[in-house]
Amino acid sequence: MFKKFIINSIKLILILGLIGGSGLAYIIHKYSSDLPDYSQLKKYYPPSITRMYSADGKLIEEFAKEKRIFVPISSIPKPLIYAFISAEDKNFYSHEGIDVFSIVRAAVTNISHMMNNRRAEGGSTITQQVVKNFLLSSERSLERKIKEAILSYRLTQVFTKDEILELYLNQIYLGKGAYGVAMAALVYFNKSIEELTISESAVLASMPKAPSQYNPERNLTRATNRKNYVISRMYDDGYLTENEAKTSSAESIILAKHDKVATIDADYYAAKVREEVIEMFGEEYFYNAGLTIMTCIDSQMQQAATNALRYGIREYDMKKGFRGALKNIALDNWQQTLQNFVIPPGLLHYNLAIILNVTNNDAKIGLKDGSEGTIFLRDMKWTATDIKSVSRILKIGDVVAVEKVNEKYILRQIPAVNGGIMVMDHETGRVLAAEGGYDFSDSKFDRTIHAKRQPGSSIKPFVYMAALENGAKPNDIFNDAPIEVYQGPGLPYWRPKNFEENFLGPITLRKGLEKSRNTITVRVSQYAGLKKVAEMISRFGINENPSLRHSMVLGALETTLSQMTVAYGIIANGGKKIEPHYIEFIKDRKGNVIYKRDYTECVGCKIEGAIDLSNVQVPVIDKPEMQTVIDEATSYQMKSILMGGVQRGTSTRAKPLKQIVAGKTGTTNLAKDAWFLGFTPKIVVGTYVGFDNPRSMGNRASGATIALPVFINFMENGYKDMPSLDFIVPDTIMLASIDYDTGKPSNASNSIIEAFRVDKKIDEMKIEDEIKLIDPHSFNPFDKIQEIDNSEELY
Repeated sequence: MFKKFIINSIKLILILGLIGGSGLAYIIHKYSSDLPDYSQLKKYYPPSITRMYSADGKLIEEFAKEKRIFVPISSIPKPLIYAFISAEDKNFYSHEGIDVFSIVRAAVTNISHMMNNRRAEGGSTITQQVVKNFLLSSERSLERKIKEAILSYRLTQVFTKDEILELYLNQIYLGKGAYGVAMAALVYFNKSIEELTISESAVLASMPKAPSQYNPERNLTRATNRKNYVISRMYDDGYLTENEAKTSSAESIILAKHDKVATIDADYYAAKVREEVIEMFGEEYFYNAGLTIMTCIDSQMQQAATNALRYGIREYDMKKGFRGALKNIALDNWQQTLQNFVIPPGLLHYNLAIILNVTNNDAKIGLKDGSEGTIFLRDMKWTATDIKSVSRILKIGDVVAVEKVNEKYILRQIPAVNGGIMVMDHETGRVLAAEGGYDFSDSKFDRTIHAKRQPGSSIKPFVYMAALENGAKPNDIFNDAPIEVYQGPGLPYWRPKNFEENFLGPITLRKGLEKSRNTITVRVSQYAGLKKVAEMISRFGINENPSLRHSMVLGALETTLSQMTVAYGIIANGGKKIEPHYIEFIKDRKGNVIYKRDYTECVGCKIEGAIDLSNVQVPVIDKPEMQTVIDEATSYQMKSILMGGVQRGTSTRAKPLKQIVAGKTGTTNLAKDAWFLGFTPKIVVGTYVGFDNPRSMGNRASGATIALPVFINFMENGYKDMPSLDFIVPDTIMLASIDYDTGKPSNASNSIIEAFRVDKKIDEMKIEDEIKLIDPHSFNPFDKIQEIDNSEELY
């Protein structure tokens, strides 16, 4: 009887085993048909931070959807690895992706948790977590768990344990925006993983269970208890000695205090570069590929350009007075209220303050940190006309923006006007600095490349070059007098006026441009021909298809600051076409160059998705010859005239600069736009100021009073250490001394050095009898400068 029972029991077990095995085989077959391809993990590159640098190696910005620094498993210290194994998967090295004993233990524990309304625990191995993070969703379902188990087993058949650990330790989220152990070590302790103590390694290994709950910044006690639990597990698993465990448990968690990483203030520039790289490689690749992008930025020039633009905009805005406090609040608990007050975009580089007390002569202010200061009446003269008391402007409880300057607090506000500045190496096209607005946080619209505005008088050099190319000479005489221009049947006559509404009579072509005389410009355009002027403007890339209207010659067309800066750069470099570029080269995470300006093509550009280009062969191609836009003789003649504009024309505010400078102001009708374009033998600088919604900046506003000061401020701070160089006089130019007013040969005190083409005769000039030609090789352009006609013309 007993023997029969044993036989029947064995049969039953075999039958149940067969049924169970068949069921298991069926389940594996059913859920294996549509599993993700885990072999792709062999080629996996964890998303890494893309970094952008200036040409001199300073960090501009970091870009990443997930902040991660990839490290190979061979570079991860053993104590850190063991901490994660003890905390997450003690049998990692012995199981085949699934730990049956952990699953059973978790199941038993969860029965108790369910009875006590506590959250269920998981029994997932490190391998299962890799599968979940890389291949499956986080959906809680039996089907996903079955697929996870199948994939985990298969993964261990293809990947080594170290390969699985490498994937896990670089991918896992550890709180505070940190992905992977290397980034977490920096975020929490400001250390490399090699510098971590056992205790610090245990802190990081505590995080996967619940990054938010065990964040030591939020809950130090809970984090400490979890850290000590991990250390005890490491001791139990044989990874630590008793002394190491005791010492590490006694070690307090000391988090790093992070100073803000010093970066260059170049948000508009960085946005432009980001846009270009995404256009080349796609957004996914940009944010995940761990690229190193070397830009053309000169960090000193960039800082100077940013400061100069803000200075110029702020100076103009202050002339319009103070527009009022941000808000008025009660003084009760003012410090806490101020700390909770959100600084408006556009004021982020200033401090918030509250007015605590007001007298006629000053206002006492309180700042977020509880400190106090004073704003004096003498520093508030700009806020209103004939202000004699601080109380006229400020009231107790007013929240205002202030800046500490030379130990004094100065009232600030968000300017209503905006602008841009661009600095470029005109030989190569490298954009050395660019700032597209007063504050990127307030407006991300880049006014260097996207704002289409009228250039006003800054268009005039191209009108004059059209005439010079058609045979005119700098000393040709044109009449500065009222003019009427026939515009066609049924249209009124056009009667342009000068900015000052006066006339100088017959003057030279040079003087007409130096003084920015509108009537002379119109007559010069008639000499050149309207079609020729339009072709010249198009040739320089200012406007591809300018309308053939007479007002075009005074700047009634649309262009951008970038286009105008490039156009003046062509004048500066002798007439060669240039294209502005912002990026020097790009490297992938392995250090391979995948893009380089000037002599390589970008292979694989405009691809979709995150495609690894590390092995793409980038062919070297010959750099093409630079295209000639205008001959060097005409180019030099215009340089000479624009140098004269700085010495005795509308740009004389720039005369004190120690470098040789050429340039032209620009002001549009009703002073809606103010420009200055200036250059040296090395760089070209474009500045623009105006309202985003065009309106007049005032009766006396002009390029000379608003945009030119931005240029001067930049030159005094960003270019001050550069030597003063002369423009090279080409062989196609001969220099001679002439009378500034009449244009005739002269060696008198009011003579200037004029530049003539060698193939043109000088009217009424017998060179061999009356005057000696100037040797261009020993020529100083400022040797003979007659400062006559000190007109207040500022157009």
